[in-house]
Amino acid sequence: MNFEWFFSKKTIWKDSSKNRTFRTIVIITQTTITFGLILSILTFSIGFGFKNIVKDKLLNIRGQVFLEKKNSDFHDENIFFFKKKYINLNYVEKVYKIFEKNIIIGTNKKTERYIYKGLYEDYNPIFFKYFLVEGNFFDKKKNYDCNKNIILSKKISLSLGLNIGSNVKIDFLFFKENGVPSFVSKKFIVSGLYETGIPEFDDLYVIGNIKSIQNIYGWKKDFSEKFEIFLSSFLYKKENIKKKIFKKIPSNFLVKTIYDKKNRDITEWINVFDKNILVISFIIFISLVINMIVFILILLLERIRTIGILKTLGAQNKVIQKIFLFYVLQTFIPSLIIGNTIGITLLILQKKFHLVLLDKIQYFVDFVPICINISHIFIINLSITFICFLTIFFPTLFIINKIPVIKVVEFE
Repeated sequence: MNFEWFFSKKTIWKDSSKNRTFRTIVIITQTTITFGLILSILTFSIGFGFKNIVKDKLLNIRGQVFLEKKNSDFHDENIFFFKKKYINLNYVEKVYKIFEKNIIIGTNKKTERYIYKGLYEDYNPIFFKYFLVEGNFFDKKKNYDCNKNIILSKKISLSLGLNIGSNVKIDFLFFKENGVPSFVSKKFIVSGLYETGIPEFDDLYVIGNIKSIQNIYGWKKDFSEKFEIFLSSFLYKKENIKKKIFKKIPSNFLVKTIYDKKNRDITEWINVFDKNILVISFIIFISLVINMIVFILILLLERIRTIGILKTLGAQNKVIQKIFLFYVLQTFIPSLIIGNTIGITLLILQKKFHLVLLDKIQYFVDFVPICINISHIFIINLSITFICFLTIFFPTLFIINKIPVIKVVEFE
């Protein structure tokens, strides 16, 4: 058996059981390492869980790029030309024709202005899969009546006092040939409720069939005013995406993106997760460094007589240093095992049972999201191990080399 390992194993637990102060220091160090590891695992898993779920929502609530012709006088062939030519960009996943118009909805409870978003039946099905919480939108069994269907956010439905099956009158702004504005009213049926958890969307958007708008304005079939582009990934660090698309489209189109200044707060909010993870991890690692320095200094003071005896017997400084590294290793390994076990268990329980709930309005999700990434856990363990041993290596190397045998003997 390795002498350094045998010696450290036989002395550390025996002395800690006799020396109450030393035992307290060992327990504090093990507790700090254990909680540091647990907090690091939770920080990374929850931080990336939030980041992934918010990115996923932003990718599917609405497109990242919007195209709109400078004038509304364009025909079906323009739409076909656009889709066929520009859908092949490597970062463009889907292009949908949509309609957005300011509307007014009045009920006995409230009158408010919203945005009507008209969609075709092929519009991003993931939106309805993720965010439609009650009812339906396009009812294939009653296709003749689906033009009258609309879906409201749960927040709007509560505000207006409407529910599934309610009849509602919507006023659309309409300009006559002489430019005089007027309103065109049409009755709809609330067929479903959605909830994204993002106030910027839930507070404003009423979703309906674009065909009903075509009937109001007398547009041809397949006519629309806007295009909504879904990108293949959330390129929140590539703010020049607008310029790239602008170079590819005809000059009579306007380009708006989620990366514009008025939407910049959304992309910056996502970047906050990375900063929070780094800050919390830095604080945890600093506390570990301080704790390990204190631990090794006290350990050296407690073992100064042992160092003198070993040097008297002819032990080299490297041998003594290995003994102290093994002291730390025997303190460190139980902390790693306990910390990983508790941390991973908490992650699995939260991921499976959603034990910790949140306010969906404030956090975009009604439970704490978890992202269990084995590589993250491995990196955290490796980082904590490296920091602890690096913190220990230099003090032991410096102090052990500087302790003269004669001074130890005289001190004793």
